[in-house]
Amino acid sequence: MNLKRIYHYEFWPFWAFYIPAYFYYFWLALKARKWVYFSVLNPCMNFGGAFLSSKFNYLKQLPDNWKPKTIFLNANEDITEVQKKIKKKKIHFPLIVKPDMGERGKNVKLIATLSELNQYLKKTTQASIVQEYITYPIELGILFYWDTANNPKISSVGIKAFCEIVGTGTDSLAALVKKNLRIAHRVDDLKTTFSEKWHTIIPKGEKILMEPIGNHNLGTKLLDARKHFSTDMLRWTAECVRQIPGFDYGRLDVKIKNWDAFKSKDGIKVLEINGVNAEPLHIYDPSYSIWGAYRDIFYHMDIIYTLSKEKLKNNTKTQSLYNFFRGSREVLKTKNITQILEP
Repeated sequence: MNLKRIYHYEFWPFWAFYIPAYFYYFWLALKARKWVYFSVLNPCMNFGGAFLSSKFNYLKQLPDNWKPKTIFLNANEDITEVQKKIKKKKIHFPLIVKPDMGERGKNVKLIATLSELNQYLKKTTQASIVQEYITYPIELGILFYWDTANNPKISSVGIKAFCEIVGTGTDSLAALVKKNLRIAHRVDDLKTTFSEKWHTIIPKGEKILMEPIGNHNLGTKLLDARKHFSTDMLRWTAECVRQIPGFDYGRLDVKIKNWDAFKSKDGIKVLEINGVNAEPLHIYDPSYSIWGAYRDIFYHMDIIYTLSKEKLKNNTKTQSLYNFFRGSREVLKTKNITQILEP
């Protein structure tokens, strides 16, 4: 790992960064007298969306004009049948493929050909979803919840700044990648992807998009976009999640054509929806302090606790701790040690 990444908490492994939150969760669980108190939220999702929740099942409930064309693929599905589904849905290459129950953007890929898709599917043992690639320029993470009075609230807005390399006129693409804090750890992958340009001097000012997927692990910068909050954004988000019965709390990852999209309710595509495991993306802004990040994490944990307590007052049953541990083991089975330690 590049030593500079150690000093920036946004690059820390998930498990390490969240150590203080584990202790706070323990305190909240004691107060709630329920170890999995959060599982009463989002009954449309498994354990409130903590893990093992099908992205396809709740995405399919949204209107077609607010989501990409999407198909569900079973594990080990024959590529001929996959091709038929893609053709029937009129999805064209390049397209996006991702695990149906994936987390933190792992294994999300932009696929250019049927052959590449076949290779991807051969390597996975999980169900997947295929989506049309949306080229809208702005990608956001909007954290939304209904408060205890059933009022719509947005507590975080984060924008994803895709990783670009800017030419200096003196450095090769290889040199520029190795100097870049966000993607230097991906030299081997990028060398293959950009093999034709790898040793070429990039003209001064020329920009090269290194990664079209809005994934922090792949080099995307996450920025605080709360200044873009508007009542139009709030109204549209509330209208959107009303389509999902039982939705209480979570983050919508969306792409928009421009900032007027929420007012016109046009030029918006919901890429996926996350539940109680959703993070407030603004905390990963490089200008944000670690103390501010932990403050905001605890703030959102308090929201989840408060919403859960309200439901527990009405004798809503939590899912069992046994099933929670069994589900956790199932998640870990799909990950190798490298994935667990990866930031």
